[in-house]
Amino acid sequence: MILEMVNELGDIRGVAVKDRLPVERVKPLVTGELAPFFSLVNTLDSWQASLFSTDFSDKSLYLPDLLEVGPVVVSFYCPCWGTYARPFLSALKELATKLQSISGQLVVFTNENPRLLARQVDVDNMLLAYDAGNAVARRFGVYSENDPIWDRVSGISEDVYVPAIYTINRFRQIQYHFLDENFEGFTQSEDLFYDLQR
Repeated sequence: MILEMVNELGDIRGVAVKDRLPVERVKPLVTGELAPFFSLVNTLDSWQASLFSTDFSDKSLYLPDLLEVGPVVVSFYCPCWGTYARPFLSALKELATKLQSISGQLVVFTNENPRLLARQVDVDNMLLAYDAGNAVARRFGVYSENDPIWDRVSGISEDVYVPAIYTINRFRQIQYHFLDENFEGFTQSEDLFYDLQR
């Protein structure tokens, strides 16, 4: 596209402007879809997320193994969400406690080193895993560098995930999902827990 620019002397000149590439919106998974396979590898007292692991030792946990024990809830957390982060983490801690009462497990993927987060808050009742390169978040559709949150939500200046919570049944099917693309807050804890007990 060519734009005509007029300077302060009245001179007109043409300037070529490139068309903006269309944004490919994030496409989070929803209820009824199949949850992607992931594994967690224990490295130096913290968990590292992976889509596939060749380490078949006791240092690794796999989604199918977690599902054999009980219900699995997967969430994504970014401490750089600003004022949204603390209340969301508090809701996750409460949810993790409830999940333990029914032999369930909460797996939280984060873009922050879990050891640093563990120093700030008590995360003993959940599996906190560092999602290096956002690989798991991409597969769940809650992260895309082509559709950054900071471009849509005021107050967030970093590359972050869409706040999301998923319950996964023993067939790896998503049984419940919560997405908060507008950062309004997680208020459906009771609905999620009720759904798990069915």
